[in-house]
Amino acid sequence: MGMSLEKISKQAPSLLKNAETAAATIDKARLNGQTAKVAVVLDYSGSMYNEYQSGAMQRLTEKVLALGTQFDDDGSIDFFVFDRTAAHLGEIGIDDFAGSVARLTKNRSMSTTNYADAFLKVRDHFGFAAPAPVKKGFFSGLRKAQPSSTGPADQPVYALFLTDGGPDSQEEAVKALTEVSTTPIFWKFLSIGPSKMQFLQKLDDLTARFVDNADYQHVGNVDAIPESDLFDLMLEEFPEWLNEVRSKGLIK
Repeated sequence: MGMSLEKISKQAPSLLKNAETAAATIDKARLNGQTAKVAVVLDYSGSMYNEYQSGAMQRLTEKVLALGTQFDDDGSIDFFVFDRTAAHLGEIGIDDFAGSVARLTKNRSMSTTNYADAFLKVRDHFGFAAPAPVKKGFFSGLRKAQPSSTGPADQPVYALFLTDGGPDSQEEAVKALTEVSTTPIFWKFLSIGPSKMQFLQKLDDLTARFVDNADYQHVGNVDAIPESDLFDLMLEEFPEWLNEVRSKGLIK
């Protein structure tokens, strides 16, 4: 159950318009009543400098927070960045979201682009177990990863992952995304910049995963796309993924 729009209008009036758009998008996707933890996972490599300086990443984070308020009534989202390594830098809530991106990243140096560490850091932060080991044998390389026997989670995690470039290691990124496919984390990949990223599309299309745990959308400029269109993209494939992970026992 998400936060009421009335409560948001009183506590965070500048967030209300985005929350209303998020609520309408959730209604259109027939996800009313669905709960989820929400995280934003941002590229903090050197090429992203202007996106942070311009405030674009702050504005995007506020949109993700608005979505989070409609999936969870705690009024906060988890904030991660990835460069040479990945880190959980804290929570952003409706009472402290103004200037939150600059505040949380002020002691971090921009570096390279480690997708793999981001995938694993989010999994570990939310307490999901690593997949069960695959028994060695002639056909082991053909078997999909299998979840550990920890039982279904109370609710899924929605992670919005934004980048403007490819990873430090494509091989490690593929391995890590495949590994976390045994957990109830949905990865919404967004790319910015002039061209679609073929590697993110490759991750979207991987076949050796326990579930199809990702969807990729190229948005170009996150400030230029209308809010309603952005929220539509943010929820694309999420309902289908929920049905799959529920059918496979990853969530209740």
